Amino acid sequence: MEATQSRNQVEAELSGTMARVRLQTYEYETPSEEVRRPSQHQLALILTRRPRESRYVGRLASGRTFSIGNLIYVPASQSICGAGPGGPHQMITCAFPVGTHAALAGFERGWDDEGLTRCGNLRSEWIAESMRRLGREAVRPGFASDILIDSLAAALPVELHRLLEPQPQPRARCRGGLSPHQLRRVEQYVFDWPSGGIKVPELAGLVGLSRGHFMRAFKQSTGRTVHAFVEEARLDRAKALLCADQLPIKQIAADLGFADPSSFSLAFRRMTGIAPGRYRSAEHANNI
Repeated sequence: MEATQSRNQVEAELSGTMARVRLQTYEYETPSEEVRRPSQHQLALILTRRPRESRYVGRLASGRTFSIGNLIYVPASQSICGAGPGGPHQMITCAFPVGTHAALAGFERGWDDEGLTRCGNLRSEWIAESMRRLGREAVRPGFASDILIDSLAAALPVELHRLLEPQPQPRARCRGGLSPHQLRRVEQYVFDWPSGGIKVPELAGLVGLSRGHFMRAFKQSTGRTVHAFVEEARLDRAKALLCADQLPIKQIAADLGFADPSSFSLAFRRMTGIAPGRYRSAEHANNI
């Protein structure tokens, strides 16, 4: 695949002893198809809204494509091919040189499709908020910026390792639950968030189970109810939409499956303590 040209404008930059932070805008060709193989570990938070058709190919030889989220990790020396409509994308990036952090050492290897699927759509509000804080610091450095950069740069790889490294599953407790493949399929569907919202029967259908059996199996596998998991994912999606662009709140409510804007506002306030409009204003006041 041939890479199309992109133009990179660095708007702010700060470096510490372990990482380099940038606020930058990539201007991709329209449409865009590009292969990247970073020499450093790259963690990126995309601030502009990605079109749903944005995809990436992980291992080029496999030919499989995966959806791209707003929080992405590209391991050092791993080739990634991205494709989409193109256009400008503002992002905060944090680059970690190879060998600077023990938590990243295990990622300096080949990746399979399953691992790359998770890398392209990370789900961690802590990592996302830490990246926003780094971006704000790059734009307006304050007292002891170098210490702040180094402290977050030390913590981010640890959180990334915990997020991506498979955790041992006690078989006795998971009996009767979903298989790892079934659970990944449900999680990916929820994280992609289809227009109009998500219904439990749809999730059950993905793994070939009845509604009741699926709900029991999901809780047995994860320790959480389906409702709690979907609500958490919907809140993350709402925050991303409110921060990334100027979509009307009415449109965001519809995309997230709410009957009307007031229902969305009530649910958002209940989970965050603040109305959607005020949350958007507070985020935009940071100029990031």
